[in-house]
Amino acid sequence: MSGNSDIFSDTVSLIVKAALLAARFSGRIRKRCLTRLASMDIDSKDKEIVFLRDKVYELKLQISILKKGISRSQKNSRYTLGERLLILWHIETFQIPRRRVSQYFGIARSTLYRWLHKIDDQSLSRVPSNKTTQQIASFVWEIASSNVHWGRIRTANQLALLNIFISASTVRNILRRPYPPRGPAALIVSQESSVISASPPIPAWYPNHVWSIDTTTVMSWGLMPVHVLMVIDHFSRKVVCVTPLEGPNAAWIIDALEKAIEIHGPPKHIISDQARVFVGDAFAELLVRWHIMPRFGAVGKHGSIAVTERVIKTLKEEWLHRVVLIRGFDHLTQLCSEFETWYNTWRPHMSLEGARPDDFYYHNRPEKPSHESKTIPSNIERRLFPQTRTTGYRLKSAA
Repeated sequence: MSGNSDIFSDTVSLIVKAALLAARFSGRIRKRCLTRLASMDIDSKDKEIVFLRDKVYELKLQISILKKGISRSQKNSRYTLGERLLILWHIETFQIPRRRVSQYFGIARSTLYRWLHKIDDQSLSRVPSNKTTQQIASFVWEIASSNVHWGRIRTANQLALLNIFISASTVRNILRRPYPPRGPAALIVSQESSVISASPPIPAWYPNHVWSIDTTTVMSWGLMPVHVLMVIDHFSRKVVCVTPLEGPNAAWIIDALEKAIEIHGPPKHIISDQARVFVGDAFAELLVRWHIMPRFGAVGKHGSIAVTERVIKTLKEEWLHRVVLIRGFDHLTQLCSEFETWYNTWRPHMSLEGARPDDFYYHNRPEKPSHESKTIPSNIERRLFPQTRTTGYRLKSAA
């Protein structure tokens, strides 16, 4: 199919070029004949008639072009191929300067140059810049199939990190079509938005400016609850600590938090709810020792520490929910460690305009791809997390 379109575009381009050459040759012959007639020894009246007839023919042709431009409806303001050819023929025949095309025909000079450029540049007619190739469509389905909880915006952000420009609406249209050939069964991905009634978050201006901390419970072996500590950096949304606890008491929480502080450095503020462990003396002593200022969310209000709650939801629904069975404490520790790597290094974040948390934390933000980036790079690195059947994508040069 693409071969036939290439032959058709080449044929049209050759016809247009031949017509322009014929018009140019005709114009030169006409000018030479008029010059010869003017040099002959005839009455000035006859000479004037010859020149006036030629001028009348030129003006008639120009008026017909202007009439077509005026009668064209606003909904279809583009010139047809025949009208473009007529304008180009008129320009070449009567040797009209290109700087005066706006005065003669009411079209911009940039439009004229674009027409001439399309005649010489065959790549524009063969592969349009807004054409989504079958290879990219298959790649979109590959990402959506390996990350079933992702919506169209996060999928588009993942492609942008790989230097491929695809809008979110195009991703949606691709996923609504049948799966491309040579692939698994189609998988409908829907984007579900969860609205959290939360107060505006405390602004964070740099890494380790504001952290938030919270705990949650995960069922081990489907029966025994295990507490998990989650600590988030608000500026970069980086998970600085996600670890199972031997117990919900303050000693285990303080020990895990101190390890995170030793690795990443202490924050200036830390936000928590008003649970007993976070308002106790032991936790307060830890904050004083590291010169951390405590901030508290509303009592019993869902969304008071919305950033941490959202990451906990991601941990449960996008990660642990894909594990068939959590086989004890050590298995949960391994899953949490892999989640921290996947979340910080591989997963595009919505609030970071599609970047990953490590990109913001280490000030290594990727550049946005141009609108002409419609090919899949050859240096894409894939990492499969087998326990959750999730695949991460990134460029090797940016790893």
